[in-house]
Amino acid sequence: MDIITICNLKKYYGSGERIVRALDGVNLTVAQGEFIAIVGASGCGKTTLLNMMGGLDRPASGEVIVDGVNLASLKEAQLAVFRRKKAGFIFQNYNLVPTLTVEENIYFPLDLDCSTPDRKYLREIIELLGLQDKLDVFPEQLSGGQKQRAAIARALAAKPSVILADEPTGNLDSKNGQNVAGLLKMTTEIWHRTLVMVTHNQELAQMADRVIRMQDGRITEN
Repeated sequence: MDIITICNLKKYYGSGERIVRALDGVNLTVAQGEFIAIVGASGCGKTTLLNMMGGLDRPASGEVIVDGVNLASLKEAQLAVFRRKKAGFIFQNYNLVPTLTVEENIYFPLDLDCSTPDRKYLREIIELLGLQDKLDVFPEQLSGGQKQRAAIARALAAKPSVILADEPTGNLDSKNGQNVAGLLKMTTEIWHRTLVMVTHNQELAQMADRVIRMQDGRITEN
């Protein structure tokens, strides 16, 4: 079963001779529970594509359907709800709230949505990611690898349909990068989440079920 369907997706910036074709007719399907890596040179469109899947950006034309929801049909307020419920985001810079503890950061998406937390599920995530001794500390007291593990826990907290990771190991050394990528893969296998990861790291990309290569706004290998 496909959880993401993208049809003839286009996104252009500028006009005339200065037009930039960030996405130029992208077609892609991602199956439920699949782990895919999107790779390519800087400016090839991979982050733009990821943002489209998460409803962070709107296309010039084409369709993005995630878990049965056509994102083009949603208004801004509806997109915000979609992002809270259906998409878990992991960024290179972690995006943790500095004034909240690790535990508060993990629960933050649920608090925004006034959702009742599944404490057993969250405890399993926290233990798997090795954060049980860090729940009361603030992000500035964590190492880079620990910050990214907290970001992964936060992304999983609301049981989203898809996890969208943009260069999640970009600020980590090679050892921590491998550990974080391994944890991401493990979480998708345990909780059957779909993971789409943008990365420059070819070694990490090989951990995925499928590698998508992009160039000049198009998919060249699928």
